[in-house]
Formats: sequence, structure tokens, C-alpha cells
Amino acid sequence: MNESFSNFFCSLFPSRKGGRRCTTLCFLFFAVLATIFAAGCGDRNVVQVQLHTRPSPGKDLLRLEIQAQVTGPLTGIRYRWFSVSGGCEPQESDSPITTFKFAENATRDRVTVELWRDNTVVARNDIDVKLDEERLRVESERVIGVKIEITNIPPYEPYGGAKTHADIGGEVDGKAASGCRIFVYARAGDTWYIQPMADTPLTIRPDNTWTSWTHTGSSYAALIVRPGYDAPSRLDLLPPVGGYVVGRTVVEGQK
Repeated sequence: MNESFSNFFCSLFPSRKGGRRCTTLCFLFFAVLATIFAAGCGDRNVVQVQLHTRPSPGKDLLRLEIQAQVTGPLTGIRYRWFSVSGGCEPQESDSPITTFKFAENATRDRVTVELWRDNTVVARNDIDVKLDEERLRVESERVIGVKIEITNIPPYEPYGGAKTHADIGGEVDGKAASGCRIFVYARAGDTWYIQPMADTPLTIRPDNTWTSWTHTGSSYAALIVRPGYDAPSRLDLLPPVGGYVVGRTVVEGQK
């Protein structure tokens, strides 16, 4: 340690016990500086990877989409995927995404990715995955004999509009599951929009009727769904009956 700097440093932290305290503080000070310097001068060629999961597109709840988030140089990187008992598709590719499928009767697994450049593994990580058993159970159940109708049909207006309003209503035939709600959609152009606004499920009255208002469109749809259904605010295609959706009806607007 430079003697003049050491003397200056010790003058800032005088001690009645002599230089022992000064020496200790100097050591700690330079250790912190060394740590900061090392962090700032890290190897920028190091590759690191983190894994993230999300539901696979479609209704197959046995599948998950797994994506690798990589930091560091990506030139020449290839991805190889492994799991304990399930399967990954693809198993090897230039893409940081794979689709994992649980093995039969398995509810948990561990998925691993290796990042290769030439013949060398430059990064590796894994993630524990778990099957959403409750959602799978709901998706496999059906409520038999439940029908929903739109009896108060709004007018036909092909492109609708935010300033248009009309009444809509109908009834449910059959015994709906406890806590079921209704979502209404109006079609404008080629898109279905939730009505009258997002996150506004309708309740079924004791006499099995329901009512609301809607922006107008060319067609109208009503879905009766189980609790827990996450209704999209817009759709290109309406969901089919099954799982969370226990009933559905579609009508054209009145001309």
C-alpha cells in the first residue's frame, strides 16, 4: 500500500489503539475497491441463460412452451433440450424456444437446456415444471344439457362503433354449474369484442334469464362459463364448448 496514502487514510480514522484499526480499515477499503473493479471488468464473452415457461398455444394442457432468455454473444449458439421423463420438440435447434410435453401420468418434471457453440457447452440451466391439475380437471369435464339463448337481439350493424348502444338479453336452459357467469361478444368486421366492456361477466338471474347492453355489430355471441374463466377482450374465433365454456350461442343482428 502506498505509504503516503496510508498515512492520509489513517488521519481520517484516528484510533487510540494505534495503527491496528487504521490497517484494518485500509484493508477493507481496498477489498471493496477490488470487488467493484472486478465486477466492472467482467468477461463480456460469458454466456448466461434463464428459462421461462408459459402455456402452449392451443388447448393441450399437457404441453408448455419454454423459452431461453440469453445474455452474452449469440453467434453460433445451438440449443439442446432435455427432461427427466417428458419430451421436448424440438430437442435441438437454433431457436431458444421448445415445446415440452409431460409424460403419461406425470405431474412434475425438470427441463434442462444446454447452449453449445461448436463442440463446447457455453451455458446450462434448468427449470422445474408442474402440471396445472385443477385446470386439466376442469377442461376434461362437461356440463350436459346446458343451453344459452339470445332472445333480445340487437340490430345488425356490420362495423358497430363505440358510440352505439343496444339492449341484449336471453335465458339459460338446463342446470348450470354453481357460480357460472355469462360473457357477451359483438362482432365488428372480422373480430369479436367483449361487451359492454372488459371484465364484465353477467350473472344468471333466479329465473334463468340475463340481460345487459352492448355496442352493436353484425353478430352477437353469449358464452356461459365456469368460475375462473379468463375472457379475452377480443377474439378472432370464439372458443368451442368444453372445459370452462359450458354453453355458447351465436345470432346475427336484426336487419
